[in-house]
Amino acid sequence: MDGWMDGWMEVFNKNDKADLRPGSAAARRRLWLPWPDRWRFLALLAVRTMGGPIMGQFKYLGGARAGDGTIYGIPGHAKRVLRITPSTGEIRHIGPRMDGKFKWLRGVLAGDGCIYGIPSHADTVLKIVPSTGDILQLGQVPSGRWKWHGGVLGTDGAIYGIPCNARGVLKIVPETGEVSILGDLPEGPNKWYGGLPGDDGAIYGIPYNAQQVLKIVPETGEVSTMGSLPEGNWKWHGGVVGPDGAVYGIPSHARSVLKIVPKTGEVSLLGDFTSMPYKWGGGAASDGAVYGFPSNHDAVLKINTTTEEVSLLDGFRQPGNSKWQGGMRAKDGAIYAVPDRAKEVLRLSPAEDRAEVVGGPFEGWFKWQGAVMAEDGTIYGLPNRAKTVLQIRPESA
Repeated sequence: MDGWMDGWMEVFNKNDKADLRPGSAAARRRLWLPWPDRWRFLALLAVRTMGGPIMGQFKYLGGARAGDGTIYGIPGHAKRVLRITPSTGEIRHIGPRMDGKFKWLRGVLAGDGCIYGIPSHADTVLKIVPSTGDILQLGQVPSGRWKWHGGVLGTDGAIYGIPCNARGVLKIVPETGEVSILGDLPEGPNKWYGGLPGDDGAIYGIPYNAQQVLKIVPETGEVSTMGSLPEGNWKWHGGVVGPDGAVYGIPSHARSVLKIVPKTGEVSLLGDFTSMPYKWGGGAASDGAVYGFPSNHDAVLKINTTTEEVSLLDGFRQPGNSKWQGGMRAKDGAIYAVPDRAKEVLRLSPAEDRAEVVGGPFEGWFKWQGAVMAEDGTIYGLPNRAKTVLQIRPESA
């Protein structure tokens, strides 16, 4: 064996063939890290696809992990719920056939151990009972498209759906099965893009086309808006709760980062970027910072939550549109973003302010939608147009 592996450790994709010669396709897809022992090969990170073929378009729009460790995909166009059992690797459809497009958007685990799917085009709430495998539908909500975009578990144990095109907040009471609508908000499309819990017990909706932040107080049922923001559509692509307790909106069409301070009610804008559309597609927090995943922008966004400095991560540029959307911080301390049109997984190392791509290449557009972490730290990407489940297994998993 020649000495080309001398002094290196490899992070690899389990689907790669054994051709590890310099310049080979497999070698070019790998991330190489220093390792002190000569001739030592150690796999720390595995990125692969599993299951399938899972056929269809826009199949699952997010997922959630149950208390028993199983992961459930929330049906968009898919006609049945997807169940992933990380302990065995089993992937299967469960429950009855449910027709329709973009039926539910995101799922929330409640205190009763059940997972609730938030209605998008559907006229009912989806209820998944992991203990029995039952798939049920609750309540009756007004018909319409893109009614609510995700939901948040409130301090009172109820789930609150964030209005997209709907004129009110959706409230689901797991204990009773009651489904109701709170507030009377203005008409308009794409008002808020998801919501996040504040450290004051309230829930905050991130403005998409709306010019104000949405505030929901679970203990009183009060629904209000706050702040005064610029006009424009598709402003912030969701948000992240920072290590300082503030909520940060990730710029899509907006030129600045949105900052919401729950305890004071302050709403402000940080930085000034290009007017490029769809700049970043969600983000994740680490110690002292929030990172935005590149969508149409070619760089990673970094928000220093201590100094409020907003910058672009050095040393990484990746051209292309709709590259990554959604991700999370793993148990190894790194942040992983799920590929939309990108061909690889994005890996951020906050301690070193470094970004790289790992795994792949994965072909296609709109491949996976949302990511869920298993109990062992493995991350699963739910299939959107992809025909398989994405599995990211970090070092500590």
